[in-house]
Order: sequence, then C-alpha cells, then structure tokens
Amino acid sequence: MYYKYLFFDLDNTLWDFDSNAKHTLNVLFDKYGLGNHFLHFDAYYQLYKGNNDRLWQLYGAGKITKEQLNQERFAYPLRTFKESLLPVAECMEREYLPLLAQQTRLMPHCLEVLDALKSKRYKLYIISNGFVEIQHLKLQRSGLYSYFDKCYFSEHIGAHKPAKVFFDYAIKSSNALKKQSLVIGDNFEADIMGARNARIDQVYFNPNPSSAPLPFKPTYQITNLRDFLKILDESLNRQ
Repeated sequence: MYYKYLFFDLDNTLWDFDSNAKHTLNVLFDKYGLGNHFLHFDAYYQLYKGNNDRLWQLYGAGKITKEQLNQERFAYPLRTFKESLLPVAECMEREYLPLLAQQTRLMPHCLEVLDALKSKRYKLYIISNGFVEIQHLKLQRSGLYSYFDKCYFSEHIGAHKPAKVFFDYAIKSSNALKKQSLVIGDNFEADIMGARNARIDQVYFNPNPSSAPLPFKPTYQITNLRDFLKILDESLNRQ
C-alpha cells in the first residue's frame, strides 16, 4: 500500500524550534541585563531548558495549564538564582512568544522536501501540541502555511498527542485512510507512540540518535528529512 496522507509535527520536525527558541531567549537575556547575574547565557539556558522540557511533559499529560507552563518556565531559572529577579520573569513571559513566532529558521532540507511532496500531490497536514495562535504565526512567518491542507492543534481537538483521540480526529477530519497515512515527528512519545497506538505508520525523525534503545522499533526512522522522500518512493515501488 502506498502512502497518500502525511501528518507532520511542526516543532523540531519542520520548524527549528530549538534554534529559534534559544535565539529568542538570548535576545531577552541581553535586553534585561541577565549577564550581570548569570555567569553566561548558557548557564541560564540550561536551567530554563531542563525545566521547560519537564513542564511541556506535564502540559501534554493535562496536569498543568497553558498559563501555568508559561509563568513557571520563566520564573524558575530566575527564582533559582535570585528571588528579586522575578519581575523580569514576568516581562520575559509577555515578550517571549510574540518574539519567538517571528523566527523563521527551518530544519535542514525542509522546503526542498515539502516542495517535492507538493509537486507529487501528497496530502499534507500539521499535527501539533503547540499553542494555536503561536503555531499559526510560525507557519505564516516561515512560509510553511501554503504547503498544508489543514492544521490540527491539541487546543482545538481537546486532547494532546499521544492520545489516540487526537490522531483519530485528524484522520477522520481529513477523510484519510489509516493504511495510507504516515505520521512524521521528532518526539518519540507524542508522535511515534501516539501514532502507533492509533494504528498509523510512523516516521521517527531523529537527527541526533543516541545509543539508548527505543521502546519499540518505529515503522521508519530517519536522520535527514531528505530520506523521507526515499521512504515514499520505495512504498510506491512496492505497489
């Protein structure tokens, strides 16, 4: 069976979230003179990132709200260092997302691959747990919007990846067939486990693989987005 319906995660699959977020934080770090309190930006960033990753896991599990995530991720590194810096955290919280949404760095070969897929008339969709208003701005500013037939966001669906209901909703809403669908993402739990539990084939985009074993073998695994085109060509050749 060939694949026709392609469901892409956005952050760190197509849009280079790590680079864009780090740049945005660095701008705010300099703006508010945090170099006067931290030894260097990376000392701040390591505190921020570790806690932010933890908070996103909690948010994805429905254990904290969007507002709690936004507040705590900026408060934590400054509170850890100096309680008197908390007013700065509030300023950074207000300014971070609008500034982040203006960034346009994409993962290597992103546009090349999307151009190839669009020319071959694949049906393309975005599936994301990110905040709706920010994801829309990212897609617009980075020139990605025109490639996709529809976008599915957890805030609209009322469930986060990896919940089966999220994937079932996207499949049904797009009039896709599961046996002709592929989910492509960088987050093993949210994208790959979620798709597998929904009985959809998966492509694990893992540009920096580690030696740690995976919980299971995904349908496909790639380290470069160009390799995704090979997967699709091979599926056509098996027809």
